[in-house]
Amino acid sequence: MSFDFLEETILNSALSLWDLPAKSKIRLINVSENLTYLVEANGIPKSILRVHRPDYRSQQEIESELIWLDRIQYENLIATPTVFRGKDAARIQNIKSPNTGRLVNLVMFEFVEGSNPEADDDQSELFHSLGEMAAILHRQARLWTRPADFFRQHWNLETIIGDKPLWGKWQDAPGVTGEIFSILSRAEKLLCDKIIAFDQSNRNYGLIHADMRLANILRNNDHLTLIDFDDCGFGWYLYDFAASVSFMETRTDLEKLKHEWMKGYRGLEPLSENDERLIDSFVMLRRLALLAWVGSHMDSDEPKKLAPFFAHESAELAENYLSSQRVTS
Repeated sequence: MSFDFLEETILNSALSLWDLPAKSKIRLINVSENLTYLVEANGIPKSILRVHRPDYRSQQEIESELIWLDRIQYENLIATPTVFRGKDAARIQNIKSPNTGRLVNLVMFEFVEGSNPEADDDQSELFHSLGEMAAILHRQARLWTRPADFFRQHWNLETIIGDKPLWGKWQDAPGVTGEIFSILSRAEKLLCDKIIAFDQSNRNYGLIHADMRLANILRNNDHLTLIDFDDCGFGWYLYDFAASVSFMETRTDLEKLKHEWMKGYRGLEPLSENDERLIDSFVMLRRLALLAWVGSHMDSDEPKKLAPFFAHESAELAENYLSSQRVTS
């Protein structure tokens, strides 16, 4: 993964592409797949600027993400940030990098008040709400006739753990050696056997957020806003639960959170017993995706912190998964 880190003076100058207060300034707040900046004027938060990493998302993919956000807001389904149009009325702006000469895509979002839920807190009520939120989005995805030029990537077995996965191969992550490799390989084979039998019909597979984890939830009192649709794409609907427990899979109350998520979901949309049995396989699939992400993003701070223990912890999860599937199969 590589970024073209632009000088802040250049990005500050780019703010003139939008109708913002004079002397607005940017401050880097997150480095992940993209760069995220807080835009402030006189110390007051005004908006969020996303600077897209070149070659990660095409302009068509970015526009498709924004089209889905438009539709969600038009149907008044859940709270999501508004996208601000530039002075030329376009939502995607771009500037030329003086370092490489390449165009860098920029999108400006509404600043939403709130904070991410704390991972160590009791999240039962939150996961009930996340189940409802997922059900609402999945219902919309099943019913919506998308524009002909709508294009987003797929999150399936091929793109997650295939020969050319989007986030790299989990086998290449730090610490994946010997017994750890063996355990994870057995877990991969089992989850593949189970998920391959789960058809990709409209009932099971469609447009998903794909990253509905705590870092992408803003809570302001009892009000929840879902942010960062940058990973949205086509996948199994159950993958949205797996994504919601990213980096939380070792919690002792994970079964309780799963129960609350399913309870919230079932209040709005059906979830079969077979769906319920498959959820753990999707959690394991997501964990392998995260392990690959750690290995392919070692130039970012969070993967560096996770690298010393993440493979070992993943193997422990895989052992538990294999044991639980032997009991239930």
